[in-house]
Formats: sequence, C-alpha cells, structure tokens
Amino acid sequence: MRRAAALLLALSLVQPTAGARGAGTPEPRAPAKLDRREAIKLGLEYLKQIQNRDGSWGRGQAGIVGITALGVLAFFAAGHELDRGRYQKVLRNGVDYLRSCSLAPNPRDPAVSVIPPHPPGYFYARGDSDSKMHGHGYATQALLLAYGTGKLDGARSKDLKHKLHLAIRIIEDSQTITGGWGYNPNHATAHEGSVTVTQVQALRLAANAGFFVDMAVIRAGLKYLHDSQKQDGSFRYSINNDRSSAALTAASLTAMHGFGEYYSDATRAGLDFLFEAYRRPRQVRWGAYAHYYAAQALYRAQGKYWQRWKELVEPYLLSKLNTERGGRAGYWDDRGFGRSPNPHGRAYGTASICLALSVEDGLLPLFQR
Repeated sequence: MRRAAALLLALSLVQPTAGARGAGTPEPRAPAKLDRREAIKLGLEYLKQIQNRDGSWGRGQAGIVGITALGVLAFFAAGHELDRGRYQKVLRNGVDYLRSCSLAPNPRDPAVSVIPPHPPGYFYARGDSDSKMHGHGYATQALLLAYGTGKLDGARSKDLKHKLHLAIRIIEDSQTITGGWGYNPNHATAHEGSVTVTQVQALRLAANAGFFVDMAVIRAGLKYLHDSQKQDGSFRYSINNDRSSAALTAASLTAMHGFGEYYSDATRAGLDFLFEAYRRPRQVRWGAYAHYYAAQALYRAQGKYWQRWKELVEPYLLSKLNTERGGRAGYWDDRGFGRSPNPHGRAYGTASICLALSVEDGLLPLFQR
C-alpha cells in the first residue's frame, strides 16, 4: 500500500505527540497480564490528556482530520456519551472540531468551497495534506454516530445534518467509473482499496442513520473490492496493482461484512489468508491500521479466526502498551510496530488500538453484524 493506505487511515502521517522521549530511551511497559478493558481505559485517558485545545488530536496539521475522527470513534466504541460521564467534554470538543472542518461554499461560486478546488462539505483542515478522502470517510463515520445519538442540541443537530448531507454527496460524486475511490474528492481516475473501504463503511452508517444513499454506489464499491481479490484470498492495493497485504485484506473483509456478506467463497478465502498472516502478529505490515480492521473481520467470523485474535493478537497488543503519568494513562505508538513502513505516532496508534480492543463489546454499529 502507499502512504495514504496506511493512514486509518490511515490516516495521515502524524508527528510524535507531546511528551515524546528522546531517541534510544526505553519506554515503560504495562504489566504483561493487563486486562483488555483496563488497557482501553488507560488509552482513553491518554487521549483525553493530549487532546488539543481546539478539540483535535495529532501534532501539527499532518493527518489531523483523520486522526481526530478516529479519536472520537474510540470514545464512542468504549460506550462514552456526549451528554454524560467523564469524557463528555472530550467527545463534544472532538465532534465540534470535525464539524468546523466542513468547508463552507464560496459566496462567489457555490460549486466550490472557500478553499478551492475542494467541494463544499469536504472535511478539511488547512495544512493537512494527508487525510484527504481517508479523513473525509472517517470524519463522516464519526459525525454520523454523533448525529445518531440524538444528544446534540437543536442548532448543532440541524447544522450537522446539513453537513452530513453534503459529505455523503461528496462520497457518491467522487466514485470513479471502476467503483473505487481515490485520495481526492473529485471524479478522477485514481482509485485504491483502503480509501474505498472508508467510503463504503461511511455509506453503510449513513443508510443506517436514515440518510438517502444511492445503493448503486454501494454495489459498485463492493464490486470493486471483489475485483481486487487475488486467488490466494488476499486483496490488492487496487484493481490495477497486484500488490496485496493482510491489512487491505482485513479492511476489505470488514466492508463486505458490513453489507451482510459473511459466508461467500470470497470472504472465506480472505479469512483464511488473514488467519495465516496472523500466525505472527508482529510481522503484519501497516501496524495499527491492520489490527483495527483485523479485529473486526476476525470477530465477525468467530470460531478459529477469533480464537487466533484472542490467543495471539490481543496479548501482543497489550504488551505494546506504554504507561506513563504514574500508570494512570497509557498509549500505543505505531512506531513501535516493527513492520509499519510509515508509522504515524501516539495519537493515531492509541485511537486505533483502543478501537481494535473494543470490537468485541459491539457498541459501535460498525462492529455489529
């Protein structure tokens, strides 16, 4: 996969977050037998402590839209709410930041936004050249979940509904003739699998939330994923690029499962490829991105597939948790996943692994069958 495929989206190359240690300094590790839910709590507390004043996550602007969306999703996945509990302010600030990223139309030409050539409703932050359509897809997912709670006040809810309508139309309008999506919000010719997965998942959530979604767009997106599968069960970077990976295989299976395709020959072949790839979790490339999607794919499959996650992958992820601040907070840095060619840092790593560990709780619609 290319850089953007790892962004999750990968979202976005991220700089080391505040508090990074000097090169060569060993990081403290959490106890080997740390409980899964306790690890999630430590991760969310860390995200709370490093959230930027404007509600975003990440250092600098690199990938800030996508990383912030993943942060919001992580809190929702752990059962936290917008109107109560320890993290309500964290969630609201994250949601408000993402809402603020929806580009307004240009008064002189409503067909483009105030930052041309981007279209109105595109989730974008100045200086963020990494999130692109990955970030747009994740932001759409996070805000659809926020809207679906019914816990935003009237003005926020009305504003968000309008922005989600625009976001959904951008996804539909930017689909290429192949059925896939590329990095930018236009009807270009470029397309690849990881972007396609984020858009298909966003459209699934939109349909569930009652927004009109053109099902022909979804069918074409799913066909694109089918056309990307190789004979060994893995999924290609794109239908024009034969390179495949466990990460893209996990992501593609997750999108297919999301629309009810659980027991086809294609999904079974993909699961078998993933099962073999996860014999050695530390050797899986693209780190946090791969583990986030593998958790979803293996959990839905259950049986020996989920057993592999529980016996090999989950203990591995728990062993990679770093604790600090007296053990009250912890983070995952995907620079610590040795097979990540383009690591993204602590905010991204922590949000992604918290999501992966939360899959079996089934609190996000994305994680449900």
